[in-house]
Amino acid sequence: MLGTYKSMSSVIYTERPSTPAFLARALCARNIWARQQKFPDLHLIWRRYSVQAHDADKLSMLAGAADRQPDASVLLLIPHVTGFPLLMAMLTHPSWPIPIWRALQVRNRLLQHGPIGLGDEFDLVAEVSGWRILEKGIEVDVRSRLQTGDDTRWESVVTFYYRGVHGSGQDRAAHGEMLGAPLVSPKVEANADALASWRVEPIGKWAFGSLTGDYNPMHQWNWYARRLGFRAASAHSQRIAASCLSRLPISNGAVHQLDLWIKGPIYFGSEVVQRQVETDSGGGLDFGVWMTGEDRPALVGRWTMEPNVSEVR
Repeated sequence: MLGTYKSMSSVIYTERPSTPAFLARALCARNIWARQQKFPDLHLIWRRYSVQAHDADKLSMLAGAADRQPDASVLLLIPHVTGFPLLMAMLTHPSWPIPIWRALQVRNRLLQHGPIGLGDEFDLVAEVSGWRILEKGIEVDVRSRLQTGDDTRWESVVTFYYRGVHGSGQDRAAHGEMLGAPLVSPKVEANADALASWRVEPIGKWAFGSLTGDYNPMHQWNWYARRLGFRAASAHSQRIAASCLSRLPISNGAVHQLDLWIKGPIYFGSEVVQRQVETDSGGGLDFGVWMTGEDRPALVGRWTMEPNVSEVR
C-alpha cells in the first residue's frame, strides 16, 4: 500500500462523473491560489466503478496491440485511463486553487496488487496525497485506489505540475507524502535496443477522449495546438503508454508496477521508436519512446514485476 487513508471531505459519485459538468467548471475556474495557499482535502469516491470489456478492447485497439485482446499490460493501465474522469472532477472542483488548463501531467505511478476482473465492481477513490512548491512551479500528487471492501486491488499516483511562482523560497517544502514516481527518470540511451517502431496515426482521437473524458483541444486539432506553440496536435500520454506496454514482454502476475515520466508531446503523424533495457536490479524493464529525429525521449517508463511494495515511495 502507498501510505495510509485519512478522513476527508467526501464527494460521492454513483456513476461516471459528467464530462459536460467538469468541462463547464473548467471554463469558469478561477485562480485562487494566492488566497488559499493549499490544495483541498477532497475525498472523491466513484461507486460501482468497473472495467468494461468493450473499453478494454477499445484501449487495446487504440494501442495497436497485435491481437487486440486485453492482456496484463492493458489491465494495469485501464483503471487509470477509464478512471481519469474522477481526476478531471478533482481538478475542476470549485475548491481547487489553480485552473485545470494550467496543469501538466508529468509523472505516473501505477501499482496492481491483485486481479481486476472485467465487469467486477469497485469503489474508485481519489485524494491529494502530497504537494511541493518548487522554484518555477508547484507539483501536486493525486492518489487513486481501486477497492472492494478493505481490499485494494490497484492504485495510482498522478503528479500534475503548474508553472509559475507560488511561494517564497522558505515556502519550498514538501507537504504530505511523496508516493509517486521519483523526480528523476531512469536513463534509457538513444542507442539502446530498438523494440518496435510505428507511426502515430491521427485517428481515434475522440474515441480515446471517450475513455478518459479528456477532450483537451490540443489532442484534437492542429490549429489549436499551434496557437499554444506546438507543431501539431499530440496524442494523449496514456495512449502512447498503452502502445508501449502492448509491445513489452509483460507476463501475468500478482503484482505489477509501472512508473512513467512524461517529457514532451508526441505529435500525430510522427514516426516513433521504442527502446528498452533491463533494470539494474533485474526483473524489470526500462523503456523510452522517441519521435524520429529527436535526441531526447518523449516518454520514459519503468515496469517492474512483483516490486517490493514497502520500498514504493
